Amino acid sequence: PSTRVESELFGYRRGAFTGAVQDRRGWLEVCPPRGAVFLDEVGEIDPALQARTFQRLGETTARRFEGKLIAATNRDLAAEIEAGRFREDLYYRLCADVIATPSLAEQLRDSPGELGHLLRFLAGRIAGAGEAEALAGEAARWIAGHLGADYAWPGNVRELEQCVRNVMVRGEYRPRRPAAAAG
Repeated sequence: PSTRVESELFGYRRGAFTGAVQDRRGWLEVCPPRGAVFLDEVGEIDPALQARTFQRLGETTARRFEGKLIAATNRDLAAEIEAGRFREDLYYRLCADVIATPSLAEQLRDSPGELGHLLRFLAGRIAGAGEAEALAGEAARWIAGHLGADYAWPGNVRELEQCVRNVMVRGEYRPRRPAAAAG
C-alpha cells in the first residue's frame, strides 16, 4: 500500500499514525549521499510519492534525497508518463543508465539452445540433480509438442519454472493464456 511505501521511504514522526511510537528515519534519509536505494517495480509507486524532496509523515520539514536511485520495472514508463501515472522528472532522473533485459521469448529466439540449459537448471532446483536430466527432457518434449518454439512466455523464467513443476506433477502445463493468443 502507498502508505506503507511512504513510511518506509520517507520515515515518520512519533504520533503520525497509530503505532508510530517513536520517530523513524526512512530509507531515503538513511541512505548516504553516495549510497543507493533500490526500488523494485518503480512503475507501481503512486505519483504523489515520486518527489525529489520529501517529508517524514507527520512533519513539515522538507528533506532532500542525495543518494542514487536504482529501479526496476516491467512497465513502459514512457506510456505511464503519457497516462499521468508516472512523473516525467523522476523518469529522467532514473534513465541515465537503462539496462533493458530481454524477455525469455527474445532470449530463446536469439539462442534456441538456451531452453535446454534453463530446463536442466530449473529441473535441478525443483527435483534435484539425480532427476534433473529426465525432468528437463520431459519438459522439453512437452513444450515442443504443446507450446512450440514460438511460445511468448509472458511470465518469463517464472512461468518456465511453473511449466517444469506442472510437467513433473501433472504431466502437463496449462498456460494462463492459450498459446495461440500469447504467441
